[in-house]
Amino acid sequence: MSVAASRTAAASDIVVDLPPTPDFDAYPLAHSVVGAVVTRERRAVQVTWDDGLISDYHVYALRENATEADMMHSVTREQRVQLMELPDDLAMTAAEPDAAGGLCVRWSTGGVSGFHAGWLRAYAEGADDDPAALPNRVYWTAEFAPYLPRFDGPTLLTDASAVDDWALALHVHGVAIVQNLPSDPAMVEQVPALIGPVRPTNFGQVFDVRSDKSAADTTSNAYTAMALPVHTDLCTREYKPGLQYLFCLQNDADGGDSLLVDGLAIAAHLRQHDPEAFEALSTIPFSYYNKATDTDFRWQTPVFVLDDSGEVTEVRWSPWLRAPQRASIETVDRAYRALRTAFRLAQQAEFTVRIRLAPGEMLCFDNRRMLHGRTGFDPATGNRWLRGCYGEREDLQSRLRIAARKQRRMFPTNAGGLNC
Repeated sequence: MSVAASRTAAASDIVVDLPPTPDFDAYPLAHSVVGAVVTRERRAVQVTWDDGLISDYHVYALRENATEADMMHSVTREQRVQLMELPDDLAMTAAEPDAAGGLCVRWSTGGVSGFHAGWLRAYAEGADDDPAALPNRVYWTAEFAPYLPRFDGPTLLTDASAVDDWALALHVHGVAIVQNLPSDPAMVEQVPALIGPVRPTNFGQVFDVRSDKSAADTTSNAYTAMALPVHTDLCTREYKPGLQYLFCLQNDADGGDSLLVDGLAIAAHLRQHDPEAFEALSTIPFSYYNKATDTDFRWQTPVFVLDDSGEVTEVRWSPWLRAPQRASIETVDRAYRALRTAFRLAQQAEFTVRIRLAPGEMLCFDNRRMLHGRTGFDPATGNRWLRGCYGEREDLQSRLRIAARKQRRMFPTNAGGLNC
């Protein structure tokens, strides 16, 4: 049975001669299958690769990702046959490498499926070449100040490759400044839209932090002239916004400098130098809640949220909006000791970058990583007006993967298709 390279034409994406994979990604042929053994008792096929890696693939994982016309829709590349439509006793009766380095599998229900070597390798346990992986994040301290990534706003608005570079900087360093923008309040939505939709919150679609707000409009400390210790926004929300944008329209008052601290750097320092504090802040939940007359958002989580590998994936940092903990006094005392240690670190000059935004500059940062604040300012000496909004980190990550996919298409990904 021959499974030829498919041709897909969709309104949003035209892809020609992609290998037969169950998605729209491009998988380089960096490795080939050289051996395959079906182990029916494990309901798997054990594949040996040309570099010696051995990986297992479950019968259902392969069958529901088969690309034959009766299994996969040729345009959407989503499954036609759902998992529960497959028989309970489904088995692979034989498997062997194909001429292009992929895998051919024969099914107990009849028929043969071909699997592309690059796609198989992407899902091989223990492989170090995951095409869906994102670049490593790099944390920083005060010495990073001269190297803050800066991007020309008019270029971003016209050049998609520049947007890719901007997105990469936001992911890797957690912060970037867009400059030379026109003093148009609409920029605060137009620029973020290059990465993804603006996310409305209880502060609205956009919000204004300005010195001439009336007392009646003051629903947050941000709307006063007081100094703000570094923090992350909206710790009270279950799904905290991943990106934040602050666009400077006016800034001629005395004071009001912006403060930036990398939460990953604080976490790394604590993990190395005070593991007891790091353990407390990554395991003991704090109760965050907003104080307002018309909303009551609450969420409980540790300050440092870890992923399955133990790496910090999110920082929830609020000097305010924390309710008392419902825990033993010993746990509460341990939590407060660790929190005070972390807050003390974040106040130190060695971790802090201090900048003064100028009109036409937009500060963009990862709100689940970066701590931001400001020095106090005097409204009697001038006006300070920042217009802000939020976006989602997953939109940025999606853009990075699409950019990487385009790069992979520059290399061989098909080699003539599969031959089973």
